[in-house]
Amino acid sequence: MKGRVSLLLNYGVAIVSVGIALVLTFVLQPFLDRSIFLLFFGAIAISTWYGGIKPGILATISSTIAVNYFFINPKFSFHVDSLNSIIKLSLFMMITLLINWLNSELRAAKQKLEINIQYLAASESRFRRLKNANIIGVIITDMNGKVLEANDAFLKMVGYSQEELLTGRINVREITPPEYVEQSENLKVELKTQGVCQPFEKQYIRKDGSRVSVIVGLALLDNNSEQIIGFVVDVSQRKQAEESLQKQEEQLRLITNSLPAKISYVDAQQRYRFNNKKYEEWFGIPTSEIYGKHLEEFLGKSIYQTISPYVETALSGKEVTYETQIFHQDGTKRHTSVTYIPQFNQQGIVKGFVALMRDITEQKQAEFALKQSEEKFRKLTEKVRVIPWEADSKTGNFTYIGPQSEAILGYPSNDWYNENFWATHIHPDDQEWVVNYCFHSSQSLENYEFEYRMLAADGRVVWLYDIVNVLRGEDEPKLLHGFMIDITERKQAEQEREQLLEREQAARAEAEALNRIKDEFLATLSHELRTPLNAMLGWTQLLKSRKFNEATTATALDTIDRNSRALAQLIEDVLDVSRIIRGKLHLNLRPVELAPVVEAAIDTVRPAADAKSISIESEFDPALGLVIADANRLQQIIWNLLSNAVKFTPKGGRVQVKLERINSRVQIQVSDTGIGISPEFIPHVFERFRQADSSTTRSHGGLGLGLAIVRHLVELHGGTVSASSPGIEHGSIFTVNLPMKALMSENNTPKPHPFSAKSDFVNQQFSILQDVRVLVVDDEADTRNLLTTILGQYGAQVLAVTCVQEALKALSQFHPDILISDIGMPQEDGYTLIRKVRSLPSDQGGKIPAVALTAYARAEDRTQALLAGFQLHIPKPINPGELAAVVANLAGRT
Repeated sequence: MKGRVSLLLNYGVAIVSVGIALVLTFVLQPFLDRSIFLLFFGAIAISTWYGGIKPGILATISSTIAVNYFFINPKFSFHVDSLNSIIKLSLFMMITLLINWLNSELRAAKQKLEINIQYLAASESRFRRLKNANIIGVIITDMNGKVLEANDAFLKMVGYSQEELLTGRINVREITPPEYVEQSENLKVELKTQGVCQPFEKQYIRKDGSRVSVIVGLALLDNNSEQIIGFVVDVSQRKQAEESLQKQEEQLRLITNSLPAKISYVDAQQRYRFNNKKYEEWFGIPTSEIYGKHLEEFLGKSIYQTISPYVETALSGKEVTYETQIFHQDGTKRHTSVTYIPQFNQQGIVKGFVALMRDITEQKQAEFALKQSEEKFRKLTEKVRVIPWEADSKTGNFTYIGPQSEAILGYPSNDWYNENFWATHIHPDDQEWVVNYCFHSSQSLENYEFEYRMLAADGRVVWLYDIVNVLRGEDEPKLLHGFMIDITERKQAEQEREQLLEREQAARAEAEALNRIKDEFLATLSHELRTPLNAMLGWTQLLKSRKFNEATTATALDTIDRNSRALAQLIEDVLDVSRIIRGKLHLNLRPVELAPVVEAAIDTVRPAADAKSISIESEFDPALGLVIADANRLQQIIWNLLSNAVKFTPKGGRVQVKLERINSRVQIQVSDTGIGISPEFIPHVFERFRQADSSTTRSHGGLGLGLAIVRHLVELHGGTVSASSPGIEHGSIFTVNLPMKALMSENNTPKPHPFSAKSDFVNQQFSILQDVRVLVVDDEADTRNLLTTILGQYGAQVLAVTCVQEALKALSQFHPDILISDIGMPQEDGYTLIRKVRSLPSDQGGKIPAVALTAYARAEDRTQALLAGFQLHIPKPINPGELAAVVANLAGRT
């Protein structure tokens, strides 16, 4: 409607304009003479300017009709009778059309200019809003880098004010670090040639001297302009996040690189996302070249086709292990055992899988060599001298002897049938045990074999390897038959080999001792890590799966908190040792008052001391002054010494801390009334991975790293640390000395600042262990509480004891159905317990099903547990549902 009114108005203006021109022409006709059409030109111009080309054409037509009718002879007629009138009328129309066209173009140009002005104003308004919004930094500079204009966001990034900007004190060249100058010059050339440059990363030097990381985009304001507009984004937080992520990745890589397996991570698209050092070394290709590659692209089509079914199995959510052959970087084809462990997201979708690859070439070669050895032995037995025989099982007398006996032992065949001939000609040292062994073995075994010595007819000692097969009647052995093989030469070779081995073992004794220390440390590390993890994971799964009363919940949370702190300290010690080994542990030196540091360390260990009724006494020299040191590391030194003193001091004991200045040094001394140190161990007390007692029966936990860390930290401070002890049960003294160069005596020295963690819980029926009696043996109270709670939730009757003696007593009184025992316990360990239990008669529990539940999780630990008499070996941390299922299985409930 509005458009229609505007259109009528445009045409109305044209008609009115022509009408006014006609009236004025009549009125002014006496004065116009030859310019009689002049007013019509004005009317047409007004119509075109106001309404556009179409109203202008209407005005042109109307004016032509009016002129022809009113002013061209004959007047008041549309007839034109002279050439002069036609020319006048034609010229009038041409001029009016020209005026119409020119005004139309002028009007269009004006409208376009108005639109451009409006667009420019809107664009400038948007730019000003962007600039003033301070979402990103906006600057305008000249070619020399002088900042002509900048918003608050940019000024805040570089630490300057608007006043400093207005005085011309900010120049991007001056706040650009030297390493970015060449980049800036190259970008300046790019700007001049292209007008813009791609966004790039750089740093600015802030007013306070610090640096800020930014992304900058630049463009010329106009072509051939000397002014540059820049958009600046602060990416410092992103850089910090990248550095933090890189640090976490370095820690993860440090841990995975220390493992013997080759480890990689492959995402759901079968592309590599992580490889440890062993994996890189295997293929001889750095991670940067492996990252992001598809398995087929990296391993080759033939190998990929072989492993593809296993990859699909892992991506379907199932763990899979297989053996294959993969080329090593040296060109050899190696046997490998590969395990794929899938990783799930929170929605249960497989995100990728971890690949663990072990080189089992040597194992395969050993198996092949064993087969070859067995084949050689079989062929050898065909050639060696063998005596076949048969004997009466009741009398032991021979009923048959092979003719080879005379060639091997020198006795005629007839002599062998005499009563007790064989027994009387056995070597005197072997005679008793051989006869007893044969008698008892024949009563209970179908087959058995043994080695022994016999005296030949000429007095020689002949080694025999006897293989016996027992033929039985209904209730007793009936007939014995077998082969006696002459192994004298083999025994002589073995003796010679044993002598060689003894000499070799003597040469390797020191290396084996070092390996033993390493193995003991790894076993201790496994135990110390798994013990707190056991209580933490167990209680966590219980809290997630069911509700407890407030008291039990509080106990669970306290246990988780206490063990998480212990685990954190263990990990921190291991990381500290790793930093020490790699030379990455540095000090942050500053003036420090020793007294507050010592007091803070005392406050940290006081709860542990109070729990054992141990008094901590301190004596500080008031004139000590300040020390230039790393306050946190100094506190770590004193805390380690104090915690060691509390750990090895019995209940009711005393720990003393003495701090004094002696001549040119400051001395920190920590003494206790604990168990002391043996003279043989004092030289090794500060060595890494060394403990006075590293057996499974040790009474005190820990990794044996604390004192090694103390020594390194003291030496980094330029000091020394020593240990002394009057002997076992007479306490120990640790003394730290810092040199004079680390002291400050000025009273006006600034004072230092004060010191300031989806379960796969197996879904089992809670009544699966109803009325099952379980005996739990563990010296750790947290573990006993956890196991009692777990098994109790499934209906079991649980009795928890702390040591072997209590377990044996409970065995006869409690009459349990299942025994669950820890391995590493003080005085007597789990192996001792199970051997004592297995020595009991069946009616006293000698055949009770037993589970070894322990933080010692190596393969040899499992083998040792099974050989000792346990039915199962379960490493900590435990899964409550799995434990219940295991107990139910042993109890015959499943």
